[in-house]
Amino acid sequence: MGAEVSDLPLAVDMDGTLILSDMSRISIRRVLLRKPWLIPSVIFKEMTGKRAGWKRDLGRILVFNPSELDYHEGFLEWLTGEHSRGRVIILATASDRIVAEQVAAHVGMFSDVMASDNDYNLRDKKKAEALVARYGEGGFGYAGNSHHDVAIWEKAAQVIVVNPDSGVLDRVGNSVDIVFE
Repeated sequence: MGAEVSDLPLAVDMDGTLILSDMSRISIRRVLLRKPWLIPSVIFKEMTGKRAGWKRDLGRILVFNPSELDYHEGFLEWLTGEHSRGRVIILATASDRIVAEQVAAHVGMFSDVMASDNDYNLRDKKKAEALVARYGEGGFGYAGNSHHDVAIWEKAAQVIVVNPDSGVLDRVGNSVDIVFE
């Protein structure tokens, strides 16, 4: 990894990467336990392809404290070092913007937040397209953890794998620059 690559903006995934959980799962669990009357709406929106819509609904309704999430401490420490030396770091997540902005504010080092909204689920190829539109192909680094991140790594100049799901390292192959397990 050359100095040029480490100076590029770094997009960081949230679920499973920055945090060791998934906000969708946390939200659904809270709905089941605290607001079960919302379940039919969530199921309907999921079945009709409106995942971004139910994420937004739950982001508005469910209150959570970002300090109570489990963060990947080793990766967070490394990110803090990158931020300290002036690297631009962007939170790029499929979680809803309402939730993502709360997490970004808590962590305190993100220059920007790219996230899902009521109409657009920023995941997989859509996230890759958004990052390429903003920074150009090969104009950014990306830290992620799952098979949904492969399309983004294919467009990134720096591949950082954090807390990898099973089989992810095999799919990414020799393009990995840094791994945090």
